[in-house]
Amino acid sequence: MRRKTTCVQIGNISLASTEPIVVQSMLNTPTLDTEACVEQAIRIIEAGGQLVRLTAQNVKEAENLKNIHSQLRARGYTTPLSADIHFNPEAALVAARYVEKVRINPGNFVGFVAQKLSTEYATKRTTESESAMESANYAIDLKRLQEKFTPFLKVCREHGTAVRIGTNHGSLSERIMSRYGNTPLGMVEATMEYLRVCQDTGFENVVVSLKSSDCRTMIQAVRLLVKRMDAEGMRFPIHLGVTEAGEGEDGRIRSAVGIGALLNEGIGDTIRVSLTEAPEKEIPVAKEIIRICTPNKATPAVQPTNGSTVPPISVPTRQQFDPPTVQPSSGSTHQQSNPLAHQAVVTNLSDLASEPILEIECVEQIDEQLIATISENTIIVLAPSQLNYHVYRKMLYVLRSRGIRNKVVVKVKVDELSEAGEKNIKLAVACHVGGLFADRLASGLWIVTSRSEWTDEMQELSRNILQSAGLYRYKTEFISCPGCGRTLFDLQDAVAKVKKAFSHLPNLKIAVMGCVVNGPGEMGDADYGYVGAGNGKVNLYKGRVMVKAGVKEEEAVEELRQVIEN
Repeated sequence: MRRKTTCVQIGNISLASTEPIVVQSMLNTPTLDTEACVEQAIRIIEAGGQLVRLTAQNVKEAENLKNIHSQLRARGYTTPLSADIHFNPEAALVAARYVEKVRINPGNFVGFVAQKLSTEYATKRTTESESAMESANYAIDLKRLQEKFTPFLKVCREHGTAVRIGTNHGSLSERIMSRYGNTPLGMVEATMEYLRVCQDTGFENVVVSLKSSDCRTMIQAVRLLVKRMDAEGMRFPIHLGVTEAGEGEDGRIRSAVGIGALLNEGIGDTIRVSLTEAPEKEIPVAKEIIRICTPNKATPAVQPTNGSTVPPISVPTRQQFDPPTVQPSSGSTHQQSNPLAHQAVVTNLSDLASEPILEIECVEQIDEQLIATISENTIIVLAPSQLNYHVYRKMLYVLRSRGIRNKVVVKVKVDELSEAGEKNIKLAVACHVGGLFADRLASGLWIVTSRSEWTDEMQELSRNILQSAGLYRYKTEFISCPGCGRTLFDLQDAVAKVKKAFSHLPNLKIAVMGCVVNGPGEMGDADYGYVGAGNGKVNLYKGRVMVKAGVKEEEAVEELRQVIEN
């Protein structure tokens, strides 16, 4: 069942739970290049995109949105446009007059003022006076937020412009981070500050998004936001996306894991799949994820056998959220919270060692007689005939509700999927099982096929899903943004060069980012970063620390190699 949301009108599109899920993408052409923007927008629209976003980093770019908009209309295209604003409320005021929707980022909408005030926030509070000072500074920032945001909402109201409050994990203000940390809770609180201003001023034409390059962070943040909005009587539509998903199959699987889990739970009214590829290539992937997760609403709401509803998914607190780390032999740190590493991927029963195996095909099997056969060492294999997120979760719920805490392996029969006509098997598997591993509900993934030509692909798929869920790192993990008008170098070429140079380092996470808007933040848990700095220059990071600035682009890969080796 779709989560009920109010209707937001964006040009000729109605965004609501009663409407089909909307697919969108974003231009990566310079916003001052009117012809290039119009041509790329047309390619997105003709691929099936229903909303097109452009960056407007300054007032000059925001003014040119008028020309882009009018030229598209002159050529017969009525698809609504959305402006993407960071750091510049003045640009947002201009853009709101020319396009159907404006996205603002709570992390930087009021500029750097909050960050300048954050020296007091960052001070360790050991006395009542210091705590009072922090609270006073926090209140000052909230007042400044209202002073900047309210006039913008007034302009949007006058022009019928919708607003997206788009919070990114990588660009939270220091004020928010000082109180909540770089966590899902921090993302939610940053968003709610702006939503409350909308609610107080009666502005309802609002869409909300919480994004991260980490699937688990994104899933947890959106669930927590929904809970918080429901508690305060807000039903704004939700935009879903995994930022910096990357390119190729890795980017597609990562997007399917994050977006698919939430769509399966009825959350999401519009999606964007962020790939480091031509933006029109995002559209077919997004449409397939929607098709897989919303198959004609034929699947009934899942009820446990005890007659109660499935309990809401608990959201970890800030202290519980961050998984422990392990230290790989290379010396690089990465997340690995599930201790069952040796059973992360199985290809046959022999991989489950010598423990007894119990395969369950349906919920009805889980009765007292079956429970009595389960020993402490029994490994439970969930093997339903239907690949369905809710079926797996129901089986897990019933087992847990009966006190069974054994290791669980999720089994997927891809031959049956193929025979049933599923064309996008890899996306389907990622959409339906990825969320189980993001929630740490299972210990292993067993993808079964009798086709020898599929064996290696299915092994790779299972590893990609578990790596996307943040459980294990089987190969070098690359995150990269899709690029936009702010990107001043060939991002796809940069990603290709970085991958070619460092794909042999399986324990590392390397970020390739187009600019500073999300770069340093989204790659906060990456081991190394390659971030565009403009004018053919690149900044290199080790963790969160910039170690080389303004490196010439043609020398950046070799410089990064030296940073890694040293």
